[in-house]
Amino acid sequence: MPNTRMTVQKLKIIQHLKGVRTHPTAEMIYAAVKKEIPTISLATVYRNLNQLSREGKVLKLEINGEFRFDGDICNHQHFVCTDCGRIIDIFQEEISAYALKKLKAKGFRPSCVHIIYRGKCDRCRG
Repeated sequence: MPNTRMTVQKLKIIQHLKGVRTHPTAEMIYAAVKKEIPTISLATVYRNLNQLSREGKVLKLEINGEFRFDGDICNHQHFVCTDCGRIIDIFQEEISAYALKKLKAKGFRPSCVHIIYRGKCDRCRG
């Protein structure tokens, strides 16, 4: 899919995602971007997030039945706390590299991998 035009709305959405590590929902992004662009609609945020995701400019993660977005598209893993739902980035390039190297699927050549670990974070454990 060819890249689409970089609008002010799209730029503000990307800037917000690159500035946070919280993996926000579309509604959270909407609330933040609306402070800078009061006329933006939730539908515009959804449309732009879906476009950016298809273009590979942001990650769209489905976690616990809702979509979360990540502005960091480099190979990394995510840890999701099964108690509080917090999402934490884990940067262990060797894990992603190993998963890509070891995958054997006839007629398929992967370019990226998304790994999500689930368990309890330190806050919830104790």
